[in-house]
Amino acid sequence: MWGKISLPRLESNILTIMKSHALLSAMRNGCLAVGLAMGLHITAQAQCNASTLSTTTYDTALTSNGFATYSLSFPQFSPDSGTLVAVRLTATVNSQYGFTLRNADSVATTYALTLGQQDLISGPQLSVPYSNVTTQSMGNYSLNSNQSVTKTPFNLLTNYVASDTVTAISPFMGGGQVSLNYQSFTFSNLSAVNNAAYYYSAGINTNVTFSLQYQFCRGNVVLATGLTAWTANLAGLNNVQLNWAAANEVAGRQYVIQRSSDNLTYNDIATLNATVDEGSATYSYPDELPVSADSSWNYRLQIHDVSGAVTYSPIRNVTLTAPGEGLQVYPNPATNFINLIPNQQDVGDWQVDILSVNGGLIERDVYMQTRNIQVNFRSKLSAGTYLVRATDLRGQKVVTGNFVVLAH
Repeated sequence: MWGKISLPRLESNILTIMKSHALLSAMRNGCLAVGLAMGLHITAQAQCNASTLSTTTYDTALTSNGFATYSLSFPQFSPDSGTLVAVRLTATVNSQYGFTLRNADSVATTYALTLGQQDLISGPQLSVPYSNVTTQSMGNYSLNSNQSVTKTPFNLLTNYVASDTVTAISPFMGGGQVSLNYQSFTFSNLSAVNNAAYYYSAGINTNVTFSLQYQFCRGNVVLATGLTAWTANLAGLNNVQLNWAAANEVAGRQYVIQRSSDNLTYNDIATLNATVDEGSATYSYPDELPVSADSSWNYRLQIHDVSGAVTYSPIRNVTLTAPGEGLQVYPNPATNFINLIPNQQDVGDWQVDILSVNGGLIERDVYMQTRNIQVNFRSKLSAGTYLVRATDLRGQKVVTGNFVVLAH
């Protein structure tokens, strides 16, 4: 393209903003990269030893021509696997870059070229987006009028790593999906003496391996074998319905219901005694959660037998959104319908879309003059995770949520 130095100076300002944003993000996350690694080491040592610290990694390969934004989805961490310590998000970048620069001015000019890479990670599970910028000077090019220089594709970045360690781990736990947005951007900063004009074109080939790694302590609790069912479903705005069933019930057995907001500390909220001396039995318990901001809660059963043995149920997760800040969805898991509360205070006109995790539209409905919406599924939904999006037709406010349909 044709350009003057004013454009490169603008790019330089953008680069400065990017660097400032990256530094601010690192500071808001508590420390810079070295500090994050040290913080992770301390946290892991506090809860794990070398024999119990494990990792599970999911990765995906991405390609672009220098600028692309990707919507990525990964499984949440199952609390039954152990105690989650940290989540590490990593983009490993390899890129090739080639360019042609021509002096489009009437006088000889020296041009200075700097190339850079920005990686930006954001998503509902991250309280603060992560941004990282690296730059490389390509040197100075002295060109006469209409003279050009061409560089065939060369390795700009080789196994360059942009990585963030997240210790606010609650949003990553459960049985659903983690949704992340990743942006990869290769940029140029070209400056010239005396605002000389130039022509510049570039060819870029970028390959990225993006990975999500769970770092956790393996659990050493004994899981109960006598449970035949165990569910925790969101039944109302802050109400969770707990249900379980047991085979070969034993007289004197006790079920202690425990709840945790971080999968580290569990508090007893109720104790139920076995209702039969032998055979099978079913149990239920309604729990009211504290009214709070967006939160994720884990439940488990601590089972005491008369012999003194203590076993545990698998962990069940329930996630809710504070009224007025997002989209409350219940019951979750769902079967034939869901209830939505986009905003507890405001009556509105709403367009509701049910989407697959890949973004495909499954169902669309419009609800007028309401704050509580019941969406009856037009057809039976297959087992899996679904997204729901509510758009305020008056103010064009959009709120989103998700729900799960279990196998029938």
